Amino acid sequence: MIIATMIAVIPVKLSVRLPGKHFLKFGNETMIERIYRKVSSVTETVVYSKIDLPVPYMIDDSQDIMHLVIDLKAKYEGFVLIGGDMPFFTEDDVRKLLSSYNGTPVTPIDSDGNIEPLFSIYRGGLLKAKNMREALLTSDTKFIPKEQFSSLAFFNVNTFDEYLLALRILEEQQRESQPS
Repeated sequence: MIIATMIAVIPVKLSVRLPGKHFLKFGNETMIERIYRKVSSVTETVVYSKIDLPVPYMIDDSQDIMHLVIDLKAKYEGFVLIGGDMPFFTEDDVRKLLSSYNGTPVTPIDSDGNIEPLFSIYRGGLLKAKNMREALLTSDTKFIPKEQFSSLAFFNVNTFDEYLLALRILEEQQRESQPS
């Protein structure tokens, strides 16, 4: 079921710590293909990228992620921002975020007050903020406990070691889903 009420944006840039990470294989697809497939099965999705990708994308000519978010705010009244390096969130995680929207920003938060700016809904207040965290923390943001999302939803792949760990997790998930 596709939810058409809000657009999801996946930002992609050149990775310094793990060059080419969006092209790394996860099973029979690349990381960006996996993320795009999952998000676009739930809601309208657009990828903004600084590099050529194997999925439909718009060219991102912004200076950095905060400038992209400000540009997106000028284009869309509200939007979901989902990181292009989080391969384990589920479609239900995206639905949970979308269903929590009530006209104000929404972000997952843990018991230490850490939020997920790259798995959040943005609306209003962005021009006054210095960064995405500040934009969410100084707005009338609805906070959702991270425990309500799948256990690996916010796993990021930023290093080669994290990629190797992600492959082990994927193998384990595939083994568990096989009939015994």
